[in-house]
Amino acid sequence: MLGSNWTESGSFCNWVGVSCSRRRQRVTALNLTGMGLQGTISPYVGNLSFLDTLDLRNNSFYGHLILEIGHLRRLSVLILQNNLLEGVFPESVYHCQTLQVTSLVHDKLRGVLPKYWLSNLTSLHTLYLGQNNFTGTIPPPLVNNSKLLYLGLDSNNLYGSIPDEIGNLQNSEAIVLEANNLNGTIPSSIFNISSLRVLALDFNSLSGTLPSTFGLQLHNLRALYLNVNQISGSIPSYLSNCSQLTMLELSYNQFTGPIPAELCDIKGPILKGIGALRNLNMLTLSDNNLSGTIPSTIKGIKSLQRLYLYGNQLDQSIPTEICLLANLGEMALQKNNLSGPIPSCIGNLFNLQIMFMSSNQLSSSIPSSLWSLENLLFLNLLSNSLEGNLHANMRALKMLQGIDLSGNRISGKIPTILGDFQSLSVLNVSKNSFSEAIPEQLGDLITLDYLDLSHNNLCREIPKSLNNVKTQNTIDVVLAVEHRLISYQELRYATNDFSKANILGVGSFGSVFKGILSEGTFVAAKVLNLQLEGAFKSFDAECKVLARVRHRNLVKVISSCSSPQLRAIS
Repeated sequence: MLGSNWTESGSFCNWVGVSCSRRRQRVTALNLTGMGLQGTISPYVGNLSFLDTLDLRNNSFYGHLILEIGHLRRLSVLILQNNLLEGVFPESVYHCQTLQVTSLVHDKLRGVLPKYWLSNLTSLHTLYLGQNNFTGTIPPPLVNNSKLLYLGLDSNNLYGSIPDEIGNLQNSEAIVLEANNLNGTIPSSIFNISSLRVLALDFNSLSGTLPSTFGLQLHNLRALYLNVNQISGSIPSYLSNCSQLTMLELSYNQFTGPIPAELCDIKGPILKGIGALRNLNMLTLSDNNLSGTIPSTIKGIKSLQRLYLYGNQLDQSIPTEICLLANLGEMALQKNNLSGPIPSCIGNLFNLQIMFMSSNQLSSSIPSSLWSLENLLFLNLLSNSLEGNLHANMRALKMLQGIDLSGNRISGKIPTILGDFQSLSVLNVSKNSFSEAIPEQLGDLITLDYLDLSHNNLCREIPKSLNNVKTQNTIDVVLAVEHRLISYQELRYATNDFSKANILGVGSFGSVFKGILSEGTFVAAKVLNLQLEGAFKSFDAECKVLARVRHRNLVKVISSCSSPQLRAIS
C-alpha cells in the first residue's frame, strides 16, 4: 500500500498514515500500525520536529531504538509495541518532556530500567514495557510519579521487592507487574490507591500476608490477580467491600489461619459473605488449604462465569444454590472432599461447558438432568463413589468432547445412545461395574481418539464396528474384556510340553508353539528365551502392543504367563 501511495507526485500530507498541521504542513503524526513494515527505524524520523505521535506498532521493525527520538521535543505518544526491537532503552528519551504515552510491549528490549529519567517525564501517564527482557530491580523514582495512570512491567526478568514508593501512584488505575521474579512482601500502601481498577502481581515469589484493611479503599477494583505466589495468612474480611470486582484470583498460594466470620478463613469455611461480590465473573481459590463447605451465599454472584475451587479440602455436599448461577460456564471442584449427590438441579446450568468434579466422595447416581446440558464440552467425574445406571433417557449431547466416569461404581449396560455423541474424542468408563455386551453403536464415534472400557464386567466379543473407528483414527483403545487365566501347567499340556513338533516359527527372542487348551480352543503360544539379552524388554513391549492392536489378520491375545522362569503370550 505504501509503495503505491507514498510517491513524489502528491503531497506527503496525503500519504497513508501521515498527518500534518493545517497551517505549516508539518508532519505531526505517523500512524503506520499493522502495515507489514520491516527493517530498521530510520534516524531521519528525528528530523520531524513537530511530530506529536509516532505509532509503528504491529510491524517487524528490528535493531536498536534510535537515539534521535530524543530530538522530538513535541512527542506525546510513542507506541512501538509488537516489533522486534532490541537493545537498551535510550536515555535520550529524557528530552521528550511532553511524552504522555509510551508503549514498547512485546519487543526484545533488555538492560535495567532507568532510575531517574522516566520519573522526570512529568506528563507521562501511561507506561507499558511488558514482555521484554528487562532485568534488575524496579527503581523507586519510577513509581514516584503521581500522574502515572497505567504501569505495565509484566513478563520481564525483574527481581527484588516492590518499592514502598509505589503507594505514591495515587491516581493509578492499573498496576501490572505479573510474571517476573519479584519477592518480599506487597507494600501495604498499594492497597490505599482508591483509583485502582486492575492489580496484577501474579506469577512472582511474593510472600507475607495481606493487610487486615485490604479492600477498605479499593472500591473501584475490577480485577485482582495474586495467584501463583507464596502469600500466607488470612483473606481479609474487607475484600467483600470491593463490590466492583469481576476477576478474583488467589490460587496457588499458602493461605492459612482463621479470618473473620463473614469471610471465614482459608483453613475454615470459605467466604460466607462472598455473595456481596455481585459483579464477579471469575472466582479462583484453587490449590490452597480451604476447608468447610461451599457457602450457599454463592448464589448471590449472579454474574459468575468461572468457578475454580479445586485442590482444597472442601467437604459436605454441593449446595443446590449453585444451580442458580445461570451464567456459569466452567465449574472445577475436583480434588476436594465433597460428598453426597450431584444436585439434581444441575441441568439448570444451561451455559455450562466444563464440569470437573473428579477425586471427591460424591455418591448416588448421576442425575438425569445432567444430560440436558447441551453446551457441555468436557465432563470429568472420575474417582468418586457414583453408582446406579446411566439414565435410560439420557440425551445425545452433540457438543460433548470428553467423558471420564472412571473409578466409580456405575453398573448396568453401557447406553447405546453414546454412539450419537458426534463430537466425542475421549470416552473413559473404566473401573466401574458395567456389564453385558459392548454396544455396536460405539463404532459410530468417528471422532474418537481414546476409549477405555477396562475393569468392568463386560462380556461377549469386541464389536467389529470398532475396527472401523480405528482405521480412521490413531486411537489408543484399551478394551476391557477380561482375559482368562492360563497356568504354566496348562500351557505345557496344551503344547505337549513345548514339543518341537508343535513349533510354528522361531523369532529373535523365542519360539511360537501351537496348542489346544482344555476346552478345545486352538492357540499359538509365544515363549521367550530368557537367556537372550533384551528378551524381557521384548516381552513387555509385545504385551503393550498386542493388547491394543486389533486387525483381521492378527489373532487376538487371550492371556499371558509371566514368572521368573517363563514369559509367554497366547
